[in-house]
Amino acid sequence: MTTEVINGIEVTDYRQSVQVDLPTSAQGLRDYITKLSEERDAVQADIDEHSAVLRREKNVGMDGKLVDADQYPRSDIDVVAVRTARQQVIRLTNDMRTVMGLVEKALYKLHKLTPQQQNEGNEVRERVQPPTRPPFLRVHGVIPDSPAHSSGLRDNDTICQIGSLHKDNFTSLGDVAEVVKLSVNKAVPLKLIRDGTPKTIALKPRSWQVGACLDVMLRN
Repeated sequence: MTTEVINGIEVTDYRQSVQVDLPTSAQGLRDYITKLSEERDAVQADIDEHSAVLRREKNVGMDGKLVDADQYPRSDIDVVAVRTARQQVIRLTNDMRTVMGLVEKALYKLHKLTPQQQNEGNEVRERVQPPTRPPFLRVHGVIPDSPAHSSGLRDNDTICQIGSLHKDNFTSLGDVAEVVKLSVNKAVPLKLIRDGTPKTIALKPRSWQVGACLDVMLRN
């Protein structure tokens, strides 16, 4: 169990102490993965809903100030709604990481079965991939040995989604910086297209140079 403060919100993660017993049969694992896929889609829909609140409230995002120059609550936004939305986005992002981690564990266990069942596992991996959103960023250079490079990001990859960020809610490259800032030393699902093939990698931002967490150049 860990507790951290993000944007003034104290978040406690109790799930690390919870042990999950995976199904033992190939069919059981397939059904479990399908269920997790549905859970993931529901979590993503909730993230999108709360992110829309932050955009509607003067596009305040996760880091925008909630007080005016005199240190009074801003009167041009619904401060309570913004605080609630921020807290929900943080909670749901953690939920997404948990679900994606369980999917990977279930797929790994499925792949360890017989060769025939291993092929079935590959089919499951293709089936549970979420529909590919249209790309909104292109990678234009990755520094060797940087966190982006270590995570598997490559030059000319086109990015379809980073965590909860996608084409429909992207407004500027500052949105990417915000996702990275909230995800330092944590795995973030990143969906991309490389040479025409959709892929999903685990992006792991970390501090490795002064002021740098990824060291990748992006263009929209």
